[in-house]
Amino acid sequence: MRRAAPLLLAGLAALLAIPSCRGGRGSARFPGAPLVLVSVDTLRSDHLPFYGYGKVETPALSALRAESVLFERAYAQVPLTLPSHASLFTGLLPASHGIHDNLGYQLRAGVPTLAEALKREGYSTAGAVSSVVLNGGSGVGRGFDLWEDAVEPRALSQALSRVQRSGAATEALLGDWLESQTGERLFLFLHLYEPHTPYEPPEPFRGRFAPYDGEIAAADAVVGTFVERLKGKGLWDRALVVFLSDHGEGLGEHGEDEHGVFLYRWALQVPLLVKLPGGRLAGTSVAAPVALTDLHGTLLGALANEPPPAPEGSVSLLDLASGAPAPDRRLFAESFYARLHFGWSDLASLLDGRWHYVEAPRPELYDLVADPAELKDLAGGLPAPFRSLRIEMGKRRSDYEGPQDVDPETKAKLASLGYLTSGAAPGAGPLPDPKDQIGVVRDLKRASGLFHGGNYDEALVAFDALLAQNPRMLDVWDLKSQALQKLGRNEEALSALKTGIGHSPEGATHYLAAVASLCVQMGRLDEALTNAELARDRGDPAADDVLARVHLARKDYAAAEAAALSVVEKRPSRRLPYLVLARVAIARGDLAGALTRLDRVAELTARGEGLPLSGYHYLRGDTLGRMGRLDEARKELREEVRLFPPNLDAWTSLAALEASLGSLGEVRRTVEEMVEANPGVPAHLAAVKALTVVGDAEGAAYWRRAGQARFPGDRRFRAGG
Repeated sequence: MRRAAPLLLAGLAALLAIPSCRGGRGSARFPGAPLVLVSVDTLRSDHLPFYGYGKVETPALSALRAESVLFERAYAQVPLTLPSHASLFTGLLPASHGIHDNLGYQLRAGVPTLAEALKREGYSTAGAVSSVVLNGGSGVGRGFDLWEDAVEPRALSQALSRVQRSGAATEALLGDWLESQTGERLFLFLHLYEPHTPYEPPEPFRGRFAPYDGEIAAADAVVGTFVERLKGKGLWDRALVVFLSDHGEGLGEHGEDEHGVFLYRWALQVPLLVKLPGGRLAGTSVAAPVALTDLHGTLLGALANEPPPAPEGSVSLLDLASGAPAPDRRLFAESFYARLHFGWSDLASLLDGRWHYVEAPRPELYDLVADPAELKDLAGGLPAPFRSLRIEMGKRRSDYEGPQDVDPETKAKLASLGYLTSGAAPGAGPLPDPKDQIGVVRDLKRASGLFHGGNYDEALVAFDALLAQNPRMLDVWDLKSQALQKLGRNEEALSALKTGIGHSPEGATHYLAAVASLCVQMGRLDEALTNAELARDRGDPAADDVLARVHLARKDYAAAEAAALSVVEKRPSRRLPYLVLARVAIARGDLAGALTRLDRVAELTARGEGLPLSGYHYLRGDTLGRMGRLDEARKELREEVRLFPPNLDAWTSLAALEASLGSLGEVRRTVEEMVEANPGVPAHLAAVKALTVVGDAEGAAYWRRAGQARFPGDRRFRAGG
């Protein structure tokens, strides 16, 4: 296996030209100063005013720039959230720290992190994040006293990419920790997700700017609140403050709307501001290319009493800011995303002050000075820079490293569940060049739009067309499964998930939990348990919640309670486990205890961003109904179906409640509203069942006939079916 190799230095003169992170700092040291690190996800530097962009206003960040050193050309090492932050916190490339994608990888044991080093220096450390992919189970939160990662879906069906927390809520949680601190040595990490898709900025930014820019403006407002909090605490002037992003965004360039596949400049170049204590070097700039991996050694060199050795190949950003000559080096980047998610070739790149080389099945070379948009590929002429960069890439690029190896025990479990039955081994044969396949991403986006728009039959046709071209796209199998579930075709949905995992078992971690959840719905509880345990063992952050629900469905209330309490212990602000605890209390006949658990959900919702949680009002209504408080129960159930129309359990409970009050007309109206909001097979079946249960044979027959007419091939609408 090829591993990343150190740069070869051309003689002693070149060696002396590279500033060390251990030396040359002199007055650029601030031992014990507070450190504040703010990362705004998915933020292109060329969409900020202080990088020359004129279509958005960022008063807080622009004020920070006036107090900071600006690095004109800072680059990420991976265009993905988790591996990029792992590189930031370790100063290492993915081949060394072990994380190459947002799921399926963990930080290698023994790899030192920035937070761990600062802890040894007596710092109190806290981080709060806004995306589920930065979960502490990956190791990225190692060394933090507080790693607030309790980002949860509002509903179980919410896509992973949409599971995020508002920046304001994340800032408030980190602020609560800060207010409790009395020490001088503090390290605070704030992660905001606003510029990430979906671009849905709040007012007043939605009406003033384009969607992506509006998200940037919203993030700026949160940064402004955080800065004022730091000033109020008396930390600002003394603090070393770093502002950055983990990667950029395509916005349609080179055919990529978002990020992850390509390594062009727009994906890698990020903003980087460093504010030094006392306003030193305020308003200055550094033109030399720098890497996010340089920050680890730079910050420890500035803050630690005894700085550890800096990661090999890194330079001190403070030395560069103080006028030290820039080293002659090339910055490495990689992306395994295309290979992991689409079965295409992975990519790697090297860039310096002028040239950008992209290693691909058809390599590319761009002149960043003459062609910053990278529209003219110069590789065809085989110029000298191309040959030099390609030789160096051969020395530095590591072999592809997939997610966790499928060990023999796991392989046996997967085989017993029917997974390892199809598909070629990952990477067998030559892999397609992503630039020849990028249109597939657009096709997938259109197909996903059909799905999210409720056009499930059309979406299935589109998903099948994509899978006919490339069956290794696990994301598409997952979407197909969700569409089939919406149509009430759960057996086919389960088969789709299993087929996808069979084609790509190495990337199956996240999807095992989805299988477990579906098996719970289908009553296949032993299979659900096996899949949930596999997902947990492979590090899926959603697995603990799923496992608690599996135990609940199995009526193993002690295990369900223990699993839920384990989640609460690790993530105290997470709400989902309290729903499980409420259900356990209901099963044990402790209705007052159930309400206490649900009151805790309400408290956490009020403390957070105030977003409702699917199932909360339903469970509260169910509990109140059992207590005989029927008017209150009706109000709660009505609120659940208003907020979460797909919750069929809430609709049918509401219909049963209306029946207990003797209002057949309200029962029928409720059922009609349910089907109108959910026009698929599951709601029609639920209507038949609900009306049968309350003794309305005429109403049940009506909806059975409606189901037969609308879904003529579904045998479940036959009499007695």
